[in-house]
Amino acid sequence: MFEKLFESMKIGTLEVENRFVVPAMDSHYTNKEHYFEERAFEYYAARAKGGFGLIITEFICVSEEGLAEATQAAIYDDKFIPSLSRLTERVHQENGKIFAQIQHSGRIRGEGTSILPPVGPSALPMPGKNEVVHELTTDEVKEIVQKFIAAAVRAQAANFDGVEIHGAHGYLLAEFLSKGVNKRSDEYGGNITNRGRIVAEIIQGIKKECGQDFPVIVRTSGDEAQYGYNNLEDAKAQALLFQESGADALHISYGVAVQSNYIASGFNIPNAKAVKECLDIPVIVVGRINDPMLANSVIASGSADFVALGRQSICDSEFVNKVKENRINELLTCTGCMQRCFYTSSFEEGEGTSCMINPFSGKESTWVIETAEDKKKILVVGAGVGGLQASWILAKRGHEVTLAEKSNFLGGQYRLASIPPMKQDLVKTVSTYAAFCEKYGVKILSNTFVDEQFIAENQADVIVVSTGSVPIVPRIEGIENENVYLANDVLASSVLLQNKKVLVLGAGLVGAETAELLGEYGNDVTIMDMLDTVAPLAMKRPRMDLLARLEKHQTNIILESKVIKFNEDGVEYEKNNQQNTLNGYDAIVLAFGSKPNNQLFELMKQKHPSVYSIGDSDCVADAKKAIYDATKLALEI
Repeated sequence: MFEKLFESMKIGTLEVENRFVVPAMDSHYTNKEHYFEERAFEYYAARAKGGFGLIITEFICVSEEGLAEATQAAIYDDKFIPSLSRLTERVHQENGKIFAQIQHSGRIRGEGTSILPPVGPSALPMPGKNEVVHELTTDEVKEIVQKFIAAAVRAQAANFDGVEIHGAHGYLLAEFLSKGVNKRSDEYGGNITNRGRIVAEIIQGIKKECGQDFPVIVRTSGDEAQYGYNNLEDAKAQALLFQESGADALHISYGVAVQSNYIASGFNIPNAKAVKECLDIPVIVVGRINDPMLANSVIASGSADFVALGRQSICDSEFVNKVKENRINELLTCTGCMQRCFYTSSFEEGEGTSCMINPFSGKESTWVIETAEDKKKILVVGAGVGGLQASWILAKRGHEVTLAEKSNFLGGQYRLASIPPMKQDLVKTVSTYAAFCEKYGVKILSNTFVDEQFIAENQADVIVVSTGSVPIVPRIEGIENENVYLANDVLASSVLLQNKKVLVLGAGLVGAETAELLGEYGNDVTIMDMLDTVAPLAMKRPRMDLLARLEKHQTNIILESKVIKFNEDGVEYEKNNQQNTLNGYDAIVLAFGSKPNNQLFELMKQKHPSVYSIGDSDCVADAKKAIYDATKLALEI
């Protein structure tokens, strides 16, 4: 079925054994001296071992004034070659191919990275950054060209199989390419050819210094997706220029490097296809490709020659091997949540790229599933994602595991979280964890309520309580009215509301996403909360997309308001020390948050020698923490 994905293809003279590419993504496994850390070597090696035909490193800076971050990897001095050589050696040990992505940040140079001023093709500052940008002179542009060429020479010396020139995502070369930023009047500005000249000269210079057999890829945007910036027609024209200059492949990206779950999978495929129709060299496409059949359709349709699996390769380093071996039910699917791959500062010890649903990612050398010396009989109570994750890991380690779930469905509230629009990929996590449970012999008991008697009848050496949380229902007059419902019941479709006037009480993530879902069904929705902002704990990028959806549905939002009484068709509330009334509502939906469902744990910790609580039953947080804690515990028992 997936044969075309495993046909080899050349980039220049380099044979790539399949069509899967790991694109450049910041691992955050680099230090303030701009070297890769030890864990980076294992992180990249894991993707090579996992079967990816080509790996492209995260951006490696060609000049000090172009650093994007204080800890970005660098290649602007020969001193970096030994460290970079260790990286290539480790990937080559796993029979992988690896390119260095060479980059300069230009006007979006990171704060605190250098005392040198940021530079650009023009003096135009980056929107949102009140920082003076030095407009490069013609001679200085030529110096930048030489810095890229020198970086490629160092990459070749470090045994990289090729380089990728970063000409996308608003960095320096993208600024030159873009008609929205490049306002020059010399040979590097003006028409499409002049704007692309800097990249053309870099390609030509690399080929001259490194040889025609050293492959060069150019990453560029099929659409910059900003008013007045480059569009698809600009991309097609510049792609032809790059090909003519000697590029061996084009890597077609999009304006913003990372997209949330609100953007459809494969959204960038039409751009890549349009560029490919102009060229004779291979085209790589990137953009939320997280399903093997989607990847297969890209190659089969001729839309591109290679598929780059960005966040998906973070989520599942074994993706390619699993597809090749037809282990589709074992694929961990990127949900687009961005919680651990993009927003890397976390509750975990230290920082670095990882994945909400696969916390093993980024810990390839430290978190290893090993057979337990003392095999035990373990009862896991609750089949939410925490319970499922703990169960299969414990079973893989050799323990005898029973997983008891009171309902007929697996996944708990995580499954409900997949109900709002564009969050459907969450449910794939549940099915994958369930597949692992089946593979490793977990005994799953559905429709099973666990109490003290059940535990007495089913003796276990260890009990892991993962009973989740229950909605908070405060004692407010009138809250028991018949038209008052729980958000969870709306998400579960136990309560059907269409074309109604609905008041959602609670502006946290659950309340906001429930309001979004209600808006999809034609309801006139108002959100009210004591908070001063909507979904404050949500990740920035997904939150922006969520707010845009609420705005599209014309959702009314009332914040810093406290409900004091429920009426038949509304509520009385306090705002700014004044009492107000909202009425005329057909339904009121409660999303006041949750509290731990910890009765079983509190009971059993007094009566059982070895009992643990994980996830919301321990402390209400989010799926990210529940899965992480479940994994950590399962590795320790």
